[in-house]
Amino acid sequence: MLSKEEVADVISYCKEHGCSYKERLAELGIPEWKFYDSKYKYAIRERKEFDKCRFLQLRTGSDGSMTPFPSFDSAKTGRKADKASRCTPQYSMLSIELQTDAGTMMRIQGEMTPDHLAAIIQSSSRHV
Repeated sequence: MLSKEEVADVISYCKEHGCSYKERLAELGIPEWKFYDSKYKYAIRERKEFDKCRFLQLRTGSDGSMTPFPSFDSAKTGRKADKASRCTPQYSMLSIELQTDAGTMMRIQGEMTPDHLAAIIQSSSRHV
């Protein structure tokens, strides 16, 4: 089974570079079944954890930036998702609290898409 970080790296790379999972997995020498089996297991865990809490899990990039883990749920991210759900941004009511090393606190609250949330996290990881 692939680690959560390995699956997330493949998903993020494909999204950024516009390539298919199949192409990227071939480049890395990872069997497709192994990737999809791991992705499925993490999607099941993600659904269970989502019902328990709403904390966003972050990962640290090689440059020290913090980015959210991509969703492992193929219903949300896969190529087979219907066209309307991919084109229409999904808004959620969120509240984000940040604190700087100096102790300054900030709360951002409102309806946001995953893209809004990712932009806030990436910006704050450079300045907070």
